[in-house]
Amino acid sequence: MQSTKCRLHDFPPRHSLNLRDPAGFTLFEILIVILLLGILTMLGLPTLNSAMVDYRLTAAVEEIVNALQYAQLNTMTSGRKTRVVIGAPQNRIAVRQYKTNADLFSGGDELVAGDVEGGAYELMQHPLKKGTDYVIILPNESRFSGVDITASDFNIEAPVFFDTLGAPSKGGTVTLALGDRQMVVTLDALTGKVTVSE
Repeated sequence: MQSTKCRLHDFPPRHSLNLRDPAGFTLFEILIVILLLGILTMLGLPTLNSAMVDYRLTAAVEEIVNALQYAQLNTMTSGRKTRVVIGAPQNRIAVRQYKTNADLFSGGDELVAGDVEGGAYELMQHPLKKGTDYVIILPNESRFSGVDITASDFNIEAPVFFDTLGAPSKGGTVTLALGDRQMVVTLDALTGKVTVSE
């Protein structure tokens, strides 16, 4: 039979283990983690800022490309002329379609020449926002914050018209800027093709 003295010597006394109570982190450890997170954030901030500039500028460019292409396609499918105004000082995009004063489907026997020839360009409905006119004012939308249309060949005085074959009345460019970055949307006068360059 073994004595109990041997068993007591197998385990070191409690005070010699120097056990630490793992209740949490020290203030110093928390400060080090916060400092490291702050440094990482400061290093990533320029990249995030640059990505936001790219996003806003690209989104505005896409709106102009979409407006030109939608007007061209709609003219070809509906048979009605369409006009696009891209205002530089107003930072505004508007798409309008020509509507005659005549009611061609009324079933009447006579059409008045003045009604057939007379008409006006009316705002079209936005294809993605049902029930709203196709007018985009860049400063009114946060996703375009800071983007300016600095130059446009399609101002209110000289908009671009698309005929029923999809041909534009003229070619031209629209320049957009945000900070030190700028992008140019070009409409080809012969083909009606829209391209983007920096």
